[in-house]
This record gives sequence, structure tokens and C-alpha cells, in this order.
Amino acid sequence: MIKNERILSGFISVRTALEAKSREVYKVVIDKERYESVIKSGFHAPEKRQYDILRKYEVPTEFVSKEAFTAFCDNPSAGGIAAVAGERLYSSLESLVEQKNAYLVVLDGIEDPFNFGFTLRTLYAAGVDGVILPKRNFFSSDDIVVRSSAGASELLKIAVTDDLTEACRSVKEKGFLLISTDKSEKARDLYRTTVKRPVCLVFGGEKRGISAGITEMSDMVIKVKYPRECHFSLNASSAVSIISFEIARRLAKTPDNIRNLTNNNRFRNT
Repeated sequence: MIKNERILSGFISVRTALEAKSREVYKVVIDKERYESVIKSGFHAPEKRQYDILRKYEVPTEFVSKEAFTAFCDNPSAGGIAAVAGERLYSSLESLVEQKNAYLVVLDGIEDPFNFGFTLRTLYAAGVDGVILPKRNFFSSDDIVVRSSAGASELLKIAVTDDLTEACRSVKEKGFLLISTDKSEKARDLYRTTVKRPVCLVFGGEKRGISAGITEMSDMVIKVKYPRECHFSLNASSAVSIISFEIARRLAKTPDNIRNLTNNNRFRNT
């Protein structure tokens, strides 16, 4: 038994963990019956290619019966591919803030693993250079997080901290524009703000929001202004999608801050 082992299921999850080297991958487990059926078939070219891709990583592979695979990996959409992996490895806060003209995001309070995964997927697609999290076990449901993020959780640079307020202070001292998100009356309309790199967005959860200390030190507090009166607010992942992409659009339109994101899109059209 491997200490703190995690089960990752599905080709995308397994491949991304191997490619990103975001954690140790000790063993790939494959449904032998499905594998043999795919290999013998004159069809299923995409699945055959999946096996070829995994083979190049030279990780120990175990072929098991369909029953054994189901017992090992309780995910009917795994496609007969899973892996035994270690815990997620993190970057240091220092390495994130030392990136030139970085676009960072602080997440606090998004605890549901599906929403957390959806949020990370959005941030990766929006070109975010790193994510800062409080020191809680966000990856306690690794398989759900990796699958719901389509592997983005493994590709993003992620740092954890014991003191989120102090981390935000450090980010600001490095010259980052610190922007908090809030739905209060005092918050500025997202679409009527000016942003520049380096920038750090802070998102709170739907229940607790952002701590007062972080809000007070922020250079700006913004919100999504709804076109109609609503007695409810958007869920966290929806708000993150709107704001992160709008900030990315603003940054891309600033000549001094145009950034080549090619290296962050390794899996495009593959």
C-alpha cells in the first residue's frame, strides 16, 4: 500500500498527471478485456491512440479483468483507464509572485470538488499563471477535481499558504494590482474598470466570501453588475468564469501586457 495514494480515472486525468508531473504516478491500470477489444477492432482509432500515448511514459502498467477494474475504479466513464498516484505537488508562493507580469488568482471557500474543478478549468483556459489556496485539503477528492477540471488542476501552478491574508499582502508588495470580488454596493462595475499586469484576483466562496482584511488591502473591489434585479447571486464558478475571462480580455488589449500563452496550451488539438 502506497501512503496517501490517490486513484485517478480516465485517459485525460491520467495523461495530464503524467505530462504535467504534478504528482507521482506509480501505476497505470487498464481493463484488459476492453483493451483487447479495441486493439483487435478495425475501428476505435482514438482509443488505440490513447494506449499509444500512455505507453510512451514508461510507467508500470497492470492489465486486469473487467470485474477487477470496476472494483478498483468505481467510475463508469473511466474508459477502462485509471492510475495509482500520489498527492498533488505544489509550487511555492515565491515562485508564483516572481513570474514576470503574472496573472494570479486567490481562491478561498470553494469547497465542493466539482465546483473547484470547474473553477480551475476556467482559470487555466483564461490564461491564469498561478493559483493561491489556503492550506486546506482541496484535493481530498482528487479524482473528482481532476476529472471536472479536464486535467487543468494538474497543469496549473498552485501554491498553498497557512495565512491567505499575509499571502495577499506579499503579492501586493511585489507590485501586483490586488483586486477582490464582492457583490456589495461599494464594489465597482467589472466593465468600468482598468487593469494592468501584474494582477491578482481574489475570489471568495458563496458562503463566507472574502475576509475583511483582504478586502481592505485590495486596490480595487469589483462585481458583475446584473442587467436585471435578482434576489440571488451567481454561483462561484460562474462568477469566476465571467470575471477571469473579462480580465484576460482587458489584459490582452494592453500592448505592454500582451503575453504569449502557447506554452500553457500543450494539449490543444491533440
